[in-house]
Amino acid sequence: MKLVSTFSFSPEQIQEMEAKGVQVNQLDSEQALIDSMEYADADIIIANHRTLQKDFLEQCKQVKWVQVAHIGIERLPMDYLQERGIIVINARGGMGVPISEDILCKMLMLSRKSATVMKNQFDCSWSKVGGFINLSGKTVGIIGTGDVGTETAKRAKAFGMKTIGINTDGRQLPEFDRIYKPEEINDVIARSDFNVLTLPLTDKTKNLIDEEQFKLMKPQSYLINISRGALINEDILLAYLKDNKIAGAALDVFVDEFKLGYLPKESAFWGLDNIIITPHCAGSGDGFKQRFSKVFLSNLDCFVEGKTEQMVNVREFGKGY
Repeated sequence: MKLVSTFSFSPEQIQEMEAKGVQVNQLDSEQALIDSMEYADADIIIANHRTLQKDFLEQCKQVKWVQVAHIGIERLPMDYLQERGIIVINARGGMGVPISEDILCKMLMLSRKSATVMKNQFDCSWSKVGGFINLSGKTVGIIGTGDVGTETAKRAKAFGMKTIGINTDGRQLPEFDRIYKPEEINDVIARSDFNVLTLPLTDKTKNLIDEEQFKLMKPQSYLINISRGALINEDILLAYLKDNKIAGAALDVFVDEFKLGYLPKESAFWGLDNIIITPHCAGSGDGFKQRFSKVFLSNLDCFVEGKTEQMVNVREFGKGY
């Protein structure tokens, strides 16, 4: 059995896998994987969704399991993978902690005007900054109550915030004061001081936050998106930020960034003073490799033993996430 991976395992983990009869070929980049041709006879491939496309997969004659070390799978050719009966697994459950910490960081930066404060520091300017708010007593609307959303709610509670959320069926969760159904999104947006997007991009969620939703936002509210840029109508968002119709936003993702891998310098978002921009790094952190490896190695045990029905985080075809 052969594993080809662009995810970096420790020497001890590689030794553990080899002891189970798995040949491990570890490469240091996606391009190195593509150039190597090692994938042609691999049973398991860990790579980025940009690599795991149909033209690449057609050259992988023996692959039975593809794994991505991130959450989003909407770029993967799921219909093709389903036709071939290939198991698809993402990093669900490994991102909740770092992304929720990133979201709270963004909330604090917005509430404490950190961009302005740091600019004053760089300018050696002892200037007072007004307009600070406290998180305590505020309402955070978390649209998407999976691993990331739930971990965010836990941390928001520690700051004395009211937590409301949306999931697919309105089922109540202990980390939230109240859960709403998708059709009640306008109620959540109108009530929230912070609107946080932690849901996947699908055909149903594209432009989920459109002009109707922006009109309902409190003028003093903030929007945080760490999921996919296309969840938001960016033209409307840009107009609302420029006209100060909402207090601000913190964005880790953009439509252009999803297409290009970066936000172009000519993007109008760069020129705004009520926005925090981060380079799609919300899931980063020193604990991710350990969490990802633990789940992968457990799944590998099941795979080697032929118990694929016991593998976790297997993506369900047709759902889009």
